[in-house]
Formats: sequence, C-alpha cells, structure tokens
Amino acid sequence: MKIGVMNHPKQDLIREIRWISKNGFDFIDLTIEPPRAYDINVSKVKKALNDYNLEAIGHTNPFLPAIFPVPSIREACLDEFKKYIEVFSKLGIELMNVHPFYDAHFFSDKEKVSANIKLLKKLNKLCREKEITLMLENFIAPFDRPEAFEKIINEIPELEIHLDVGHCNLNKDDNLTEKFFRKLGEKIVHVHFSDNKGKNDDHLPLGCGSIEWKKIIEVMKNSGYDGTITLEVFSYDRDYLLLSRDKLKRWWG
Repeated sequence: MKIGVMNHPKQDLIREIRWISKNGFDFIDLTIEPPRAYDINVSKVKKALNDYNLEAIGHTNPFLPAIFPVPSIREACLDEFKKYIEVFSKLGIELMNVHPFYDAHFFSDKEKVSANIKLLKKLNKLCREKEITLMLENFIAPFDRPEAFEKIINEIPELEIHLDVGHCNLNKDDNLTEKFFRKLGEKIVHVHFSDNKGKNDDHLPLGCGSIEWKKIIEVMKNSGYDGTITLEVFSYDRDYLLLSRDKLKRWWG
C-alpha cells in the first residue's frame, strides 16, 4: 500500500511536491486545475519529482462541461484533455483519472451515461496512444453504483476504476464500497480517502465524519487490494493531513 496526497490547486505546485516528499508520502496525485496548478512548467515539475524522488498519478479537472450539448464546447473540453494527457505523458505518468460529467441540460440519466461513454472512448484512445491507463472515478447518480460501471466497462474493457470512498458515503448505502470491491475489485486500481458526514463531499480528515474506516480497510484488504491511496484532505492546517496519514498506517496495520 502506498499513501499519497493531492496537490492543492490554490498552492504553488513545486512547493507542494517538496512538502509532500519531505513529509514521507509515496506519491503526488497531481491535479491540473486552476488557479495555480493549471499552467504547468513540465521541465520544472519533472525535475522536482526526480529531485524529491516522488511518484505521480494524473488527476484531471472535474469541472469541465465535457458533455454539454453544444459541439464547440465539447470540442474545447476534449482539447483540454489532450493537454492533460500530453503533460502527463511528458512527466512519465502512467495512470490518469477522469470524472463522470453531469452538465448537460435536459439529459436523462441514460443520456448522461451514453454521452460519457462516447467521451471516454475518445479519451481512452488518446491515453493508450501515450501508454497511459485511464480510470473512471465514481461520484453521484447515475455514476455511483457498480452496475453503472459494469455497463461502461462492457463498452470500454481497458477502462479501470478509481474508487473514491468519500463519494461512496454520499449515496445512502452503507455497503457501497464493499459492493464495488466485491463486484469489480479486479478493476479498482486507485483509491481516494477523505471523510464526510454523508451529505456533502467535505474532504474532511479521517475520523471527522461518518465513514467507518476500519470496516472499509478490512473490506479492501480482504479483496486483496494493496495499491495506491490518496488522502484527499483539504484542510489549511496540514497537521490534520499528517494525522490522517498516521491513522491510515495504524489502521492498515
């Protein structure tokens, strides 16, 4: 098991890399988002990752209107993804996440799934050309259940799963994480940990919400998962992030 941290989009990326490495984390979940993690100087970031001996996973902007029913807007979003893929390729990153997209007026859930599948097919092709593995992150309905992911993976067999445990806690199902691991555990290649109280995606420190972390970790270990876990904890006092790391290590045993 490797523990990583996502860089805060409002902070300087090089400083984030330095802090993450100096505090003993194994990797950075490198997100390309404004305001300060968008215009990346690839050579400087690559040098910093090498200097601080830090691995990296690619995280893309979750806020793009990528399935908006206006062709020019969808094309602009696709161009954004091409930029992310090019940056991650130059940095030697082999794993990139993408979020399901919802911003499509008058679309039914079925139409949203179809539009996302169409987008994911394009992104998967672009990623494979750069030897990057694409993974889809779970969130709210209709992209909150293993059944939805099974349907998408049937269309795109190379697609992997990025499971956000905090997002599982937003869907009024105490066993949703377990259901994902039971049905699709072999497809889960990356995990996010953050706590919440079941209503909003609060990104709280572990133990500050309603998630039963010892139960979650038992489910993961019983499934054989021993991969990367990102602590997606956004507190201005980073002592809480370090405390979350120490709790995770202790609970993992």
